[in-house]
Amino acid sequence: MASVTVRRKKRKDEIKISVGPFRNSADYKTCVAIQQEALGPFDIDFIPVSMLVTAGRAGGILLGAYSGLGNMIGFTFSILGMRGGKRVQHCCLLVTKAAYKNFDIGFKLQTALRKETLKRKITNITCAFDPMQPLHPYFFLGKLGFYTNAYEENLYGETYGQYGREFSTDRMIAVWELENETVIRRIEGGPPRHNFRKDLKCIPVINRLRESAPGIFTSSEIKMDCKAESFFFEIPYNLPEIKNRDLDATWEWRQNLRHVFGGYFKKGYAAIDFWAMEHDGQFRAGYLLGKRKS
Repeated sequence: MASVTVRRKKRKDEIKISVGPFRNSADYKTCVAIQQEALGPFDIDFIPVSMLVTAGRAGGILLGAYSGLGNMIGFTFSILGMRGGKRVQHCCLLVTKAAYKNFDIGFKLQTALRKETLKRKITNITCAFDPMQPLHPYFFLGKLGFYTNAYEENLYGETYGQYGREFSTDRMIAVWELENETVIRRIEGGPPRHNFRKDLKCIPVINRLRESAPGIFTSSEIKMDCKAESFFFEIPYNLPEIKNRDLDATWEWRQNLRHVFGGYFKKGYAAIDFWAMEHDGQFRAGYLLGKRKS
C-alpha cells in the first residue's frame, strides 16, 4: 500500500492515509456503509456488495483510503468499459467519510486510480458528474484536468429528495486523458491560480449573474452566438443552497445549463476547466469552454 501524508489546513498535526485495493470482505461492507452516510437515508441507489465484487472480478478497480488505524475512510470504484472502440475505466463512485472531507483524500484516491489504470495499459478514465454541484466540476475539470463535451439530460431518471421534491439527474460525461500534458501538470502542480478581474478581460463572458434575492442568483440573457476560441460561463457558487431554497431558480439554472452545453457542445466546444475563487469579497465560479486541440 502506498502511504501518503495529508496535512490539516488549520492545525499542524498530520494524519497518514494509505491507499490500496480492498483488503477483505469487511471492506466491501464498509464501502456500502460509507455510501449510505454520504448519500443519505432517502437515496436507495447504493451499489451492493455483490455488484462491487462482480465488477472487480470483471475488470473494475476498487481502491480504499485507510486511516493510520487501518479503518476505511473513503473509496473509489470504477468499472471496465469501452469508448470509441478502446477500453476505459469508468469511475462510478468516489466517496469520503464526512469527517475526512478536508484532507484531499478524493484527490489521492483518483491519482491512485490513474496509476492503477495505466498499469493495465488503459489511458482514459471517464466519469459522470452533476453540473448543479459546483464542487464536482471544480474537482474533475479544475483539479484533475478532465474535459467534457457531452451533456446527458436526466441520465438516471427522476429522483426524489427528503421532502418528496422531484429532481432531474442531468449529468456531464467527462474524460480524463491520463497521459495528457495538462493532466500531468495539474496532478503535479495543482490547478492554476486565476484572477477574475485580470483573466476575464482576456476572454469573452457569455452571461452575468444578478442577485434577485439575498443569496439567490439568476443569469442575464446568455449569449449563444459566441465564436471565440474560449469563453467563460458563470454559475452561482452556491447552487446547492439555491436548490434547497428556491425551486423556480433551480429550474431556471437547470435550463440554462442544458441550453449552454447542449448548444455549444454541438458547435465543437468542450468544458475544459472550472474556475472558483474569491473576487471583491464574493465567491465566483464558472466553466471555461473552448476548442480542444487534438
